[in-house]
Amino acid sequence: MAVPANSLRFSINERPTILAKLEEFTNVLAIYHGTLEESVPSHDDLLDCLTLDTDDFQTVDDGEIKEARERVVRRRIYENSLYMMNVMEELKAEISEEGTFTILSTEIDKITTREEEMGVLLSEQETLRNAVAELQNAVAGEKSTNEGERKRMLNELAEAQRNVEKLKLIADAELEYVTEWEKTRYEQSSLRRDMEIEKFEKILNERRTREKNQLTVHGELTKFLILDTAAIEERTREWEERYVGEKEAYKKEILRLRIEIETVQKKLDELEQEYRCNQEFIDAYLAEKEAVERARERRERMEKSAIKIQAWWRGVMVRRKLGPYRPAEKKKKRPKTKK
Repeated sequence: MAVPANSLRFSINERPTILAKLEEFTNVLAIYHGTLEESVPSHDDLLDCLTLDTDDFQTVDDGEIKEARERVVRRRIYENSLYMMNVMEELKAEISEEGTFTILSTEIDKITTREEEMGVLLSEQETLRNAVAELQNAVAGEKSTNEGERKRMLNELAEAQRNVEKLKLIADAELEYVTEWEKTRYEQSSLRRDMEIEKFEKILNERRTREKNQLTVHGELTKFLILDTAAIEERTREWEERYVGEKEAYKKEILRLRIEIETVQKKLDELEQEYRCNQEFIDAYLAEKEAVERARERRERMEKSAIKIQAWWRGVMVRRKLGPYRPAEKKKKRPKTKK
Protein backbone atom coordinates (compact mmCIF):
# COMPACT_ATOMS: atom_id res chain seq x y z
CA MET A 1 0.00 0.00 0.00
CA ALA A 2 1.45 3.39 -1.03
CA VAL A 3 2.07 5.92 1.70
CA PRO A 4 1.13 9.56 0.93
CA ALA A 5 4.16 11.81 0.48
CA ASN A 6 2.84 14.42 2.89
CA SER A 7 2.68 11.76 5.67
CA LEU A 8 6.46 11.09 5.40
CA ARG A 9 8.69 13.52 7.20
CA PHE A 10 12.50 13.43 7.67
CA SER A 11 13.86 13.94 11.12
CA ILE A 12 16.07 16.88 11.95
CA ASN A 13 19.13 14.61 12.04
CA GLU A 14 18.41 13.15 8.59
CA ARG A 15 17.84 16.48 6.87
CA PRO A 16 21.52 17.63 6.64
CA THR A 17 22.58 14.37 4.93
CA ILE A 18 19.75 14.53 2.41
CA LEU A 19 20.36 18.23 1.76
CA ALA A 20 24.06 17.54 1.14
CA LYS A 21 23.25 14.86 -1.45
CA LEU A 22 20.72 17.15 -3.11
CA GLU A 23 23.29 19.97 -3.15
CA GLU A 24 25.81 17.72 -4.94
CA PHE A 25 23.18 16.74 -7.50
CA THR A 26 22.22 20.38 -7.96
CA ASN A 27 25.84 21.41 -8.55
CA VAL A 28 26.32 18.69 -11.17
CA LEU A 29 23.05 19.73 -12.82
CA ALA A 30 24.16 23.39 -12.79
CA ILE A 31 27.44 22.50 -14.52
CA TYR A 32 25.54 20.49 -17.14
CA HIS A 33 23.07 23.34 -17.60
CA GLY A 34 25.89 25.84 -18.06
CA THR A 35 27.43 23.61 -20.74
CA LEU A 36 24.11 23.42 -22.62
CA GLU A 37 23.53 27.18 -22.33
CA GLU A 38 26.63 27.90 -24.46
CA SER A 39 25.37 25.73 -27.37
CA VAL A 40 21.67 26.72 -27.30
CA PRO A 41 20.76 30.07 -28.96
CA SER A 42 18.54 32.43 -27.02
CA HIS A 43 16.05 32.75 -29.89
CA ASP A 44 15.53 30.78 -33.12
CA ASP A 45 12.50 31.37 -35.37
CA LEU A 46 12.86 27.94 -36.97
CA LEU A 47 12.85 26.19 -33.59
CA ASP A 48 9.79 28.18 -32.55
CA CYS A 49 7.86 27.05 -35.62
CA LEU A 50 8.97 23.36 -35.95
CA THR A 51 8.83 20.28 -33.71
CA LEU A 52 10.71 16.99 -33.72
CA ASP A 53 8.03 15.37 -35.92
CA THR A 54 9.42 14.70 -39.42
CA ASP A 55 6.22 15.99 -41.06
CA ASP A 56 7.09 19.51 -39.90
CA PHE A 57 10.36 19.41 -41.89
CA GLN A 58 8.83 18.61 -45.30
CA THR A 59 9.27 22.20 -46.46
CA VAL A 60 12.95 22.41 -45.33
CA ASP A 61 16.14 21.08 -47.00
CA ASP A 62 17.68 17.79 -45.71
CA GLY A 63 20.83 19.47 -44.30
CA GLU A 64 18.77 22.02 -42.47
CA ILE A 65 16.49 19.23 -41.17
CA LYS A 66 19.33 17.47 -39.32
CA GLU A 67 20.76 20.69 -37.93
CA ALA A 68 17.34 21.93 -36.82
CA ARG A 69 16.54 18.59 -35.20
CA GLU A 70 19.80 18.71 -33.19
CA ARG A 71 19.02 22.27 -32.08
CA VAL A 72 15.54 21.20 -31.02
CA VAL A 73 16.96 18.31 -28.95
CA ARG A 74 19.55 20.55 -27.26
CA ARG A 75 16.94 23.16 -26.49
CA ARG A 76 14.60 20.57 -24.99
CA ILE A 77 17.41 19.21 -22.78
CA TYR A 78 18.35 22.75 -21.76
CA GLU A 79 14.77 23.58 -20.76
CA ASN A 80 14.41 20.29 -18.85
CA SER A 81 17.66 20.90 -16.93
CA LEU A 82 16.49 24.39 -16.00
CA TYR A 83 13.19 22.93 -14.82
CA MET A 84 15.02 20.30 -12.69
CA MET A 85 17.22 22.97 -11.10
CA ASN A 86 14.16 24.96 -10.06
CA VAL A 87 12.49 21.83 -8.66
CA MET A 88 15.64 20.90 -6.69
CA GLU A 89 15.87 24.37 -5.17
CA GLU A 90 12.23 24.22 -4.05
CA LEU A 91 12.73 20.65 -2.74
CA LYS A 92 15.77 21.68 -0.67
CA ALA A 93 13.84 24.59 0.79
CA GLU A 94 10.89 22.34 1.72
CA ILE A 95 13.11 19.64 3.33
CA SER A 96 15.08 22.27 5.23
CA GLU A 97 11.94 23.92 6.62
CA GLU A 98 9.42 21.08 7.03
CA GLY A 99 11.29 17.83 6.32
CA THR A 100 8.81 16.72 3.60
CA PHE A 101 9.01 16.32 -0.18
CA THR A 102 5.44 17.13 -1.20
CA ILE A 103 6.69 19.20 -4.12
CA LEU A 104 7.86 16.02 -5.89
CA SER A 105 4.31 14.56 -5.84
CA THR A 106 2.93 17.88 -7.04
CA GLU A 107 5.39 18.09 -9.92
CA ILE A 108 4.70 14.43 -10.88
CA ASP A 109 0.98 15.22 -11.02
CA LYS A 110 1.70 18.28 -13.17
CA ILE A 111 3.87 16.23 -15.54
CA THR A 112 1.17 13.55 -15.81
CA THR A 113 -1.44 16.21 -16.54
CA ARG A 114 0.79 17.83 -19.18
CA GLU A 115 1.38 14.44 -20.84
CA GLU A 116 -2.37 13.82 -20.95
CA GLU A 117 -2.94 17.28 -22.41
CA MET A 118 -0.14 16.64 -24.90
CA GLY A 119 -1.85 13.39 -25.95
CA VAL A 120 -5.09 15.29 -26.49
CA LEU A 121 -3.25 17.95 -28.48
CA LEU A 122 -1.54 15.28 -30.60
CA SER A 123 -4.89 13.65 -31.37
CA GLU A 124 -6.30 17.04 -32.31
CA GLN A 125 -3.23 17.66 -34.46
CA GLU A 126 -3.82 14.36 -36.25
CA THR A 127 -7.44 15.32 -36.83
CA LEU A 128 -6.37 18.68 -38.22
CA ARG A 129 -3.86 16.98 -40.53
CA ASN A 130 -6.61 14.72 -41.88
CA ALA A 131 -8.82 17.76 -42.39
CA VAL A 132 -5.97 19.54 -44.22
CA ALA A 133 -5.49 16.51 -46.47
CA GLU A 134 -9.20 16.46 -47.27
CA LEU A 135 -9.08 20.18 -48.01
CA GLN A 136 -6.09 19.69 -50.30
CA ASN A 137 -7.99 16.97 -52.20
CA ALA A 138 -11.03 19.24 -52.40
CA VAL A 139 -8.84 22.10 -53.67
CA ALA A 140 -7.36 19.82 -56.34
CA GLY A 141 -10.84 18.75 -57.46
CA GLU A 142 -12.03 22.34 -57.40
CA LYS A 143 -8.98 23.34 -59.44
CA SER A 144 -9.82 20.83 -62.18
CA THR A 145 -13.45 21.97 -62.09
CA ASN A 146 -12.36 25.60 -62.34
CA GLU A 147 -10.14 24.75 -65.31
CA GLY A 148 -13.12 23.32 -67.19
CA GLU A 149 -15.21 26.31 -66.17
CA ARG A 150 -12.45 28.65 -67.39
CA LYS A 151 -12.41 26.96 -70.80
CA ARG A 152 -16.19 27.19 -71.01
CA MET A 153 -16.10 30.87 -70.08
CA LEU A 154 -13.38 31.51 -72.72
CA ASN A 155 -15.60 29.88 -75.34
CA GLU A 156 -18.54 31.98 -74.19
CA LEU A 157 -16.33 35.08 -74.31
CA ALA A 158 -15.31 34.32 -77.90
CA GLU A 159 -18.95 33.78 -78.82
CA ALA A 160 -19.85 37.05 -77.10
CA GLN A 161 -17.12 38.88 -79.05
CA ARG A 162 -18.52 37.52 -82.30
CA ASN A 163 -21.98 38.64 -81.25
CA VAL A 164 -20.58 42.07 -80.41
CA GLU A 165 -19.04 42.37 -83.87
CA LYS A 166 -22.33 41.37 -85.43
CA LEU A 167 -24.24 43.86 -83.28
CA LYS A 168 -21.70 46.54 -84.19
CA LEU A 169 -22.36 46.01 -87.90
CA ILE A 170 -26.11 46.15 -87.26
CA ALA A 171 -25.67 49.28 -85.15
CA ASP A 172 -23.63 50.99 -87.90
CA ALA A 173 -26.34 50.23 -90.45
CA GLU A 174 -29.05 51.44 -88.09
CA LEU A 175 -27.02 54.59 -87.34
CA GLU A 176 -26.74 55.39 -91.05
CA TYR A 177 -30.47 54.82 -91.49
CA VAL A 178 -31.31 56.92 -88.45
CA THR A 179 -28.98 59.71 -89.65
CA GLU A 180 -30.74 59.91 -93.02
CA TRP A 181 -34.13 59.71 -91.33
CA GLU A 182 -33.22 62.51 -88.90
CA LYS A 183 -31.94 64.64 -91.80
CA THR A 184 -35.23 64.21 -93.66
CA ARG A 185 -37.22 64.93 -90.51
CA TYR A 186 -35.13 68.07 -89.92
CA GLU A 187 -35.93 69.34 -93.43
CA GLN A 188 -39.63 68.67 -92.88
CA SER A 189 -39.47 70.39 -89.51
CA SER A 190 -37.76 73.42 -91.09
CA LEU A 191 -40.48 73.67 -93.75
CA ARG A 192 -43.19 73.29 -91.13
CA ARG A 193 -41.46 75.91 -88.98
CA ASP A 194 -41.40 78.43 -91.85
CA MET A 195 -45.11 77.86 -92.42
CA GLU A 196 -45.82 78.27 -88.71
CA ILE A 197 -43.75 81.48 -88.61
CA GLU A 198 -45.71 82.93 -91.54
CA LYS A 199 -48.99 82.00 -89.86
CA PHE A 200 -47.90 83.53 -86.55
CA GLU A 201 -46.77 86.75 -88.28
CA LYS A 202 -50.22 87.04 -89.84
CA ILE A 203 -51.85 86.47 -86.46
CA LEU A 204 -49.47 89.03 -84.92
CA ASN A 205 -50.47 91.68 -87.48
CA GLU A 206 -54.14 90.98 -86.77
CA ARG A 207 -53.48 91.28 -83.04
CA ARG A 208 -51.69 94.59 -83.54
CA THR A 209 -54.62 96.00 -85.57
CA ARG A 210 -57.06 94.80 -82.92
CA GLU A 211 -54.90 96.30 -80.19
CA LYS A 212 -54.85 99.67 -82.01
CA ASN A 213 -58.65 99.63 -82.31
CA GLN A 214 -58.99 98.64 -78.67
CA LEU A 215 -56.70 101.51 -77.63
CA THR A 216 -58.89 103.96 -79.59
CA VAL A 217 -62.04 102.57 -77.97
CA HIS A 218 -60.32 102.70 -74.60
CA GLY A 219 -59.46 106.38 -75.07
CA GLU A 220 -63.05 107.26 -75.99
CA LEU A 221 -64.40 105.24 -73.08
CA THR A 222 -61.95 106.97 -70.76
CA LYS A 223 -63.16 110.41 -71.88
CA PHE A 224 -66.78 109.35 -71.49
CA LEU A 225 -66.14 107.91 -68.05
CA ILE A 226 -64.33 111.08 -66.93
CA LEU A 227 -67.28 113.27 -68.02
CA ASP A 228 -69.79 110.83 -66.54
CA THR A 229 -67.82 110.73 -63.28
CA ALA A 230 -67.84 114.54 -63.08
CA ALA A 231 -71.62 114.58 -63.65
CA ILE A 232 -72.11 111.90 -61.02
CA GLU A 233 -69.96 113.84 -58.55
CA GLU A 234 -72.05 116.98 -59.22
CA ARG A 235 -75.28 115.07 -58.65
CA THR A 236 -73.77 113.52 -55.56
CA ARG A 237 -72.92 116.96 -54.18
CA GLU A 238 -76.48 118.16 -54.89
CA TRP A 239 -77.95 115.10 -53.21
CA GLU A 240 -75.68 115.61 -50.22
CA GLU A 241 -76.88 119.22 -49.86
CA ARG A 242 -80.46 118.05 -50.26
CA TYR A 243 -79.82 115.33 -47.70
CA VAL A 244 -78.50 117.88 -45.19
CA GLY A 245 -81.52 120.19 -45.72
CA GLU A 246 -84.04 117.37 -45.52
CA LYS A 247 -82.25 116.00 -42.47
CA GLU A 248 -82.68 119.33 -40.63
CA ALA A 249 -86.34 119.53 -41.72
CA TYR A 250 -86.98 115.99 -40.55
CA LYS A 251 -85.31 116.74 -37.23
CA LYS A 252 -87.63 119.73 -36.70
CA GLU A 253 -90.64 117.65 -37.76
CA ILE A 254 -89.60 114.86 -35.41
CA LEU A 255 -89.23 117.38 -32.55
CA ARG A 256 -92.70 118.81 -33.30
CA LEU A 257 -94.22 115.34 -33.44
CA ARG A 258 -92.56 114.43 -30.15
CA ILE A 259 -94.11 117.53 -28.54
CA GLU A 260 -97.52 116.62 -29.99
CA ILE A 261 -97.09 113.04 -28.80
CA GLU A 262 -96.27 114.25 -25.29
CA THR A 263 -99.38 116.53 -25.32
CA VAL A 264 -101.59 113.72 -26.61
CA GLN A 265 -100.05 111.38 -24.04
CA LYS A 266 -100.95 113.80 -21.24
CA LYS A 267 -104.53 114.08 -22.54
CA LEU A 268 -104.66 110.31 -22.82
CA ASP A 269 -103.48 109.96 -19.22
CA GLU A 270 -106.20 112.42 -18.08
CA LEU A 271 -108.84 110.53 -20.06
CA GLU A 272 -107.63 107.26 -18.57
CA GLN A 273 -107.90 108.79 -15.09
CA GLU A 274 -111.44 110.05 -15.86
CA TYR A 275 -112.33 106.68 -17.35
CA ARG A 276 -111.14 104.90 -14.23
CA CYS A 277 -113.24 107.25 -12.03
CA ASN A 278 -116.35 106.79 -14.20
CA GLN A 279 -115.77 103.06 -14.30
CA GLU A 280 -115.55 102.95 -10.52
CA PHE A 281 -118.83 104.92 -10.24
CA ILE A 282 -120.52 102.63 -12.78
CA ASP A 283 -119.21 99.54 -10.99
CA ALA A 284 -120.51 100.89 -7.64
CA TYR A 285 -123.89 101.77 -9.20
CA LEU A 286 -124.23 98.37 -10.82
CA ALA A 287 -123.23 96.64 -7.59
CA GLU A 288 -125.80 98.68 -5.61
CA LYS A 289 -128.47 98.07 -8.25
CA GLU A 290 -127.73 94.36 -8.17
CA ALA A 291 -127.94 94.35 -4.35
CA VAL A 292 -131.34 96.17 -4.48
CA GLU A 293 -132.57 93.71 -7.10
CA ARG A 294 -131.47 90.76 -5.00
CA ALA A 295 -133.19 92.23 -1.92
CA ARG A 296 -136.43 92.78 -3.89
CA GLU A 297 -136.34 89.27 -5.25
CA ARG A 298 -135.69 87.91 -1.76
CA ARG A 299 -138.58 89.91 -0.35
CA GLU A 300 -140.89 88.66 -3.10
CA ARG A 301 -139.79 85.07 -2.44
CA MET A 302 -140.40 85.54 1.28
CA GLU A 303 -143.88 86.99 0.64
CA LYS A 304 -144.79 84.14 -1.68
CA SER A 305 -143.47 81.64 0.82
CA ALA A 306 -145.43 83.28 3.64
CA ILE A 307 -148.63 83.20 1.54
CA LYS A 308 -148.08 79.53 0.78
CA ILE A 309 -147.44 78.76 4.44
CA GLN A 310 -150.56 80.69 5.52
CA ALA A 311 -152.67 78.88 2.92
CA TRP A 312 -151.28 75.52 4.01
CA TRP A 313 -151.90 76.30 7.68
CA ARG A 314 -155.42 77.54 6.99
CA GLY A 315 -156.13 74.29 5.16
CA VAL A 316 -154.77 72.28 8.07
CA MET A 317 -156.94 74.22 10.54
CA VAL A 318 -160.01 73.80 8.33
CA ARG A 319 -159.45 70.10 7.88
CA ARG A 320 -158.79 69.54 11.53
CA LYS A 321 -161.33 72.01 12.68
CA LEU A 322 -159.01 73.97 14.76
CA GLY A 323 -159.27 77.48 16.01
CA PRO A 324 -162.01 79.56 14.58
CA TYR A 325 -163.02 76.72 12.32
CA ARG A 326 -164.15 74.50 15.22
CA PRO A 327 -167.93 73.74 15.02
CA ALA A 328 -170.26 75.23 17.73
CA GLU A 329 -171.31 72.72 20.55
CA LYS A 330 -174.61 72.65 22.43
CA LYS A 331 -174.41 74.18 25.82
CA LYS A 332 -175.06 71.74 28.67
CA LYS A 333 -177.18 72.70 31.53
CA ARG A 334 -175.30 73.07 34.66
CA PRO A 335 -176.86 71.57 37.75
CA LYS A 336 -177.92 74.04 40.35
CA THR A 337 -176.16 73.88 43.52
CA LYS A 338 -178.14 73.62 46.67
CA LYS A 339 -177.77 76.28 49.18
